[in-house]
Amino acid sequence: MRLLSLFFFLILACRVSAQQELLLHSSPDLWHSNTTNPAIFPKDKRFAIGLPAYSIDATHSGELTYNDVFLKRNSTYFLDFGKAIDKLEDQNTLHFDQRIETVSVGYRLSSKWVLQAGHANRFTGEIAYPKALPSLLWNGNGAYIGQTLHIGPNVQLFNWNEWSAGLIRSFGRLNVGAKIKYLTGISALVSDKRHTEISVYTDPDIYQLTLNTDYAFNSSSIITAFDTSGLGFKAKLGSYQGKAFTANRGLAFDFGFSWQLTNRISVRASIIDWNGKINWTEKAGYYKSNGTYQYDGVTFPGTDILNGGDSLDFETKLDTLNDVFKFVKTAQDFTSTLPVRYYLGGNFAFNSRWSFGATYFIQKGVERHQAIGFSARWSVLKWLSLTGMYSINDKTAKNFGFQGIMKLGPVQMYLMSDNLVKVFSVKKTPAFNLRAGASLIF
Repeated sequence: MRLLSLFFFLILACRVSAQQELLLHSSPDLWHSNTTNPAIFPKDKRFAIGLPAYSIDATHSGELTYNDVFLKRNSTYFLDFGKAIDKLEDQNTLHFDQRIETVSVGYRLSSKWVLQAGHANRFTGEIAYPKALPSLLWNGNGAYIGQTLHIGPNVQLFNWNEWSAGLIRSFGRLNVGAKIKYLTGISALVSDKRHTEISVYTDPDIYQLTLNTDYAFNSSSIITAFDTSGLGFKAKLGSYQGKAFTANRGLAFDFGFSWQLTNRISVRASIIDWNGKINWTEKAGYYKSNGTYQYDGVTFPGTDILNGGDSLDFETKLDTLNDVFKFVKTAQDFTSTLPVRYYLGGNFAFNSRWSFGATYFIQKGVERHQAIGFSARWSVLKWLSLTGMYSINDKTAKNFGFQGIMKLGPVQMYLMSDNLVKVFSVKKTPAFNLRAGASLIF
């Protein structure tokens, strides 16, 4: 059962790690907004250098928070699903996206052409899991006599580098941009949707426990082998990070436009990571477990499994249990598809100090996510502007974002969040969003 714990720990580890970027897309004067629209370049500027920027966005279905799962005792955090389980839905989903932009450049070749290039590291994923999984791990099977618990999770985890190059073409007030991205995969873990079954059944008469598995996944670098010779299931983990270039390669494309309809009204739209795919060949394998086994008159405890205890009352049978859950590895390449993001937005300049905007966002991946935001910007000083945004997404309608931009000579600095309140209460919220960065504009 430690393998099940591993999967759930992956879920929790990513909990504080769905990239909406609504505020960024509504700020076309920022060079880093080129991330969400390749047609964006600062007006009347010749050269732009994007300094390191960091963004993170995560959401969990329901109302589960960090504080519901981790309890602090004597300066040490412990897993405690006692109250967390009641907040879970029958089926739960975690979506997250982390982006580290190391450098980007843009150079105006002429009045009509701009050349652009850059590098970023991405970590994104979606994890769907049934409520029965943490319930079993916490309560043990004794609480579910006569019930069949289906506990197989669906995991999609990807970490990769993207190297981009592109052009912007101006047609009067209309800018059209495109990028090609060369992708180098670092690590991946992808469930096989054809084999997602892990079930546990305890007979009410003789407490006969039946375990069934028909579960499989692909992995590159994250998990390289399973050692089933000892007690329990010990995964041998590979490297999660590091290499700039690997044998895992792919391509993706960004397209967009920005159109200044009048002196006051502008519209823009983009498609990000279109047709994005990575072919995983380095340390790539296919892992499958398919088996059934029965135990007579035994139960296993839940909390000992989660907290690393080995006080199972059938230790002598663990080698046989390994035969049930044993993953057979086959060397096998696989291909992953990146989530595609769509943006549509516009701005209205009311006067020299106030402007208003709206942005609509859709992401298509394992699941579909969407959001819409309405913003108001106040140019307090020539070098300082503040923006507020109200947005609605498929998680909640209570998102109040904030953005601060400082422009000191050629330096642009900004801090933004699509939900500012939750930035200061990360451990008490099921959603989190933050972006910060700087650039030089000449």
